[in-house]
Amino acid sequence: MNRRDFLKLTLYSTAATTLGNPFMQALAAHGSPHRTLVNVMCLGGADFRYMFAPPPSDTEYANKYWQARQPLYSGYADYNSAFGSLYTAHNAGDLSFGIHNNAGWLKTQYEAGNVAIICNVAGSTNRRHDQSQLIVNSGDLNANQFVYDRDGWGGRLAEAIGEANTVAMTHDVSVFCKGTQAANRNAQVIHVRDSRSFALSHGGNPNQEKVARALKNYYASRSQTIQDKPDNWPYHKFFQHEQKLRAFGDPFKALIEQPENTLPIDIVKLNDPGSMGVLNQRGFAKQCANVYDSLTGADLFKLRVASMEYGGWDTHRNQKNQFENNISDIFGTLRGLDMLTSNLAPEVWNNLVFVFTTDFGRQLKANGDSGTDHGSGNYMILVGPAVNGGVYGEISAAGGPAPYDVQGADILGRTSFERVLAKACDWVEPSSGVQVFPNMAYSDLAQFPDGPILEDGVDLSTLLS
Repeated sequence: MNRRDFLKLTLYSTAATTLGNPFMQALAAHGSPHRTLVNVMCLGGADFRYMFAPPPSDTEYANKYWQARQPLYSGYADYNSAFGSLYTAHNAGDLSFGIHNNAGWLKTQYEAGNVAIICNVAGSTNRRHDQSQLIVNSGDLNANQFVYDRDGWGGRLAEAIGEANTVAMTHDVSVFCKGTQAANRNAQVIHVRDSRSFALSHGGNPNQEKVARALKNYYASRSQTIQDKPDNWPYHKFFQHEQKLRAFGDPFKALIEQPENTLPIDIVKLNDPGSMGVLNQRGFAKQCANVYDSLTGADLFKLRVASMEYGGWDTHRNQKNQFENNISDIFGTLRGLDMLTSNLAPEVWNNLVFVFTTDFGRQLKANGDSGTDHGSGNYMILVGPAVNGGVYGEISAAGGPAPYDVQGADILGRTSFERVLAKACDWVEPSSGVQVFPNMAYSDLAQFPDGPILEDGVDLSTLLS
């Protein structure tokens, strides 16, 4: 047994002994653990370069980093003081880099070997938010502009698994979730916008009961007459959602209302304005609650793919405050994902992998408003016990993929996002990556120069175990 597994086992055993055996309670509360991918889309173009900074000891690289990005660190006289205040140094082999202190949970997971940082990832082919988000959510570099009635890579993964659904925890259902059936993109999608108010109402008084019955009868009768409607008929989705709510609503409501499935107070506090733990974006707190409850109903939902979102990454101005609030909400100690994952049974947590995607990267040099403008290359982050942690690709070099001394320069994309996401798909369902990302079949880059690229020296074959 290695040190990482020993520490985990000790932690779980101590918790079971001192807290009235919550380990067994949590196992009973959640469905059978299946490998599940949770995609967290960071809307707006997250500058993950800011979260992983070079240490001052890497003199040449740190000097160029500071010269290019000094406006982002207002209030600090030099890079030594900025790094010492904001970052904690970590080692990956003979490489050293800093992780921002606001991402305390991420730091802990990195130290446990559960975080993979894939450097120099090439994603969107342009710098427009709408088009880039469509490309990333669909997993298709050739996604047509403004065509949102299409399939996404999460939906294709659910189809590749077969008996599985993508569960959207967000306000709206993203393209990421949608399937390939043109007439029913939501065939394998369940929308859990609010897990504690999911089922259809049966009415609270005689008048409401009449309305509820009338609507049920209406949808039941009309569902037999819509089969001949064209695929682009705009009302298909209303019937699709009604059918899902009718099928899953009451059983799911009965499940989570059982006393043992009470939402943990740690997660409740994330959305409580009177709590010290309330998140800056309470919508993400709701999503964390939705994930927890949906894992409780994982068998009912056939949950294998989940969709989360966090907006507010378009940091053209005052990037420091905005970015640091964002990473605190998601990655901070006693914050969003920390409170979610720490309340899961080990068997459930061990079968989760979080994948963090975003529109695009940002330019390496700061602009005149203490922010950064739209770029291209970026880092991708995977978190979970199944992740073989570490740094994949060149993260710290004075030249190479990060030419800080060139105005308007981006991180140079060396690894296609398809490469990384296909490996995540293969972990959920073996051999599904090439079904979800057909370009992965083009492994001979000499013959197929437009195929997915991979940085020299990077091996993603053991990214997940």
